[in-house]
Amino acid sequence: MARVAVLVVRVAIGLLLVFAGVLKAHDGPSATALSIAAYRILPSLPVKLLGVALPYFEILLGGYLVIGLFTRIAGWIAAAQFALFAAAVASLVIRKLPADCGCFGSSIPTPPSWGHVGADIGLAIAAVLVACFGPGMLAVDARLGGEDSGFAELPETT
Repeated sequence: MARVAVLVVRVAIGLLLVFAGVLKAHDGPSATALSIAAYRILPSLPVKLLGVALPYFEILLGGYLVIGLFTRIAGWIAAAQFALFAAAVASLVIRKLPADCGCFGSSIPTPPSWGHVGADIGLAIAAVLVACFGPGMLAVDARLGGEDSGFAELPETT
């Protein structure tokens, strides 16, 4: 039953990341960079680099989670990303900045709120569970003989 739960959570988080990344990629790097700049946290160069890289990073990370490849590593990275998002959105709420979070590009406006921070924290916790208990069912990792592969190790003979 736990393997099914990990599968469901892993795929849900992965699809969410792919969806968010595709919408940001569709907006283009300048729109993504503008969303990131609105947080008023990072200097110009990292904002520009993130504007280009973040959409494709999210698509790649989400894809890894969906197919269950490098599942535990992808889970830890996703957890860190959601924790960073939660902190960034919390900074908007605390500083009362009306900036849109940009989570789903410009097509889905998402104003900062404590509920949004809570959702990001919940996603971070879910990603930690995937990292700790993954890869779950139907994972490429399992097919490659990784953890949860179902292959028992044979005892060494001397």
